[in-house]
Amino acid sequence: MTYCVDMILPFDYQTPKTLKEACRLLGEAKGKAKVIAGGTDLVIRLRNEEEKPDLLVDVTCLEELKGIEESDGTLSIGATVTHSEISDSSIVKRYGSVLAKAASQIGSPQIRNLGTIGGNIINASPAADTLPALMVLNAVGRVVSSESEREVPVRQLLESPYKSALKPDELLVRIQFKKLSQDTCCSFHRLARREAMAIARMSLALLFRMRDGNISDFRFSPGAVLPVPDRLEEVETFLEGRSPEEDLLRAAACKVSEAIVKRSGIRPSTSYKAPVIEALFLRAMREAMQQCQSNK
Repeated sequence: MTYCVDMILPFDYQTPKTLKEACRLLGEAKGKAKVIAGGTDLVIRLRNEEEKPDLLVDVTCLEELKGIEESDGTLSIGATVTHSEISDSSIVKRYGSVLAKAASQIGSPQIRNLGTIGGNIINASPAADTLPALMVLNAVGRVVSSESEREVPVRQLLESPYKSALKPDELLVRIQFKKLSQDTCCSFHRLARREAMAIARMSLALLFRMRDGNISDFRFSPGAVLPVPDRLEEVETFLEGRSPEEDLLRAAACKVSEAIVKRSGIRPSTSYKAPVIEALFLRAMREAMQQCQSNK
């Protein structure tokens, strides 16, 4: 069937009942189809004519893309699971709390009830709130097409701002990551112009464990300050195996802003963003350290 909603250009709309059918539709469209579930990002882009697909493939009926599952030390989250479902999940809170925290701060309750984790990834916005959390969780996506199936680190699903690395006939089905141990301390923080509805001006996710008074397995990813969300290995290496004294944390905060400038270059907003991301990093580290103390 063909739809034309408000001022959106006409498009065909299909609701496949099986994963195989969805992949077939995407393959036949030869790059002129878009996948829709919550639609919180896509509908806006359609209205702005930033996207002009011939076909929308609605995947909300596909069982393979639903649910949060725990198995063999791994959490698996369907691509159409909403941010509200993630933030409310006792399993995610226990074994991937940094992602639950990130999902709980996305937009408004209405957006969290509609928006999906798969959409947040594939939209590939530099400011996507779940991406820094997924980076530090070493999350992997299960990608399926009519011809093949593959597992791809979430970072490799992002090609450039607002462009995923999926092939036209591929569909992100699930996201999975190893369960965090109970002694893992983590933090997620975001800064926006308003508390609700606003896109993050910057955000960050981090996690680590303490071993004999020293930081271990430290992982850090900032959001909205890099062209494509990523880990900052230079900061991770700097803190690994060291005692989290205040002077060390302040030096690490400076390395955060230096690494961001190195990757993104100096921009008009750099003079504002550099000291703010440093302060946000210190706040997140102090929060995580308090969590470490309470875990003892």
